Amino acid sequence: MTTGADWLDQARRLFDAVRASAESRPEAAEGAHGDDCRWCPVCQAAAVLRGERPEVTAALADVLATTAAALRTFAEGSDAASPAEPAPAEEERPEGQPDVQRIDIA
Repeated sequence: MTTGADWLDQARRLFDAVRASAESRPEAAEGAHGDDCRWCPVCQAAAVLRGERPEVTAALADVLATTAAALRTFAEGSDAASPAEPAPAEEERPEGQPDVQRIDIA
């Protein structure tokens, strides 16, 4: 298993290689977004990875922290909960009585 820093370094090198490959293709410029693109999800993700959008990074960190807190609360609640009570025993029916009851609706 690789360490976190090694994994991050490998991911950055892979991203740089893919980006260099995409930039070297002549048809890549036809559909390229400008540096000011703020609505495209791909450009948003790339800007966050480059560290250019601190407000998006902060919002993402806030969502992840809230999710982690909710999961932690849920996990603690399930540990503290008492075990489920056993289901009540079925009432005994007299012989010959059907399993269902007929209800007339007027």
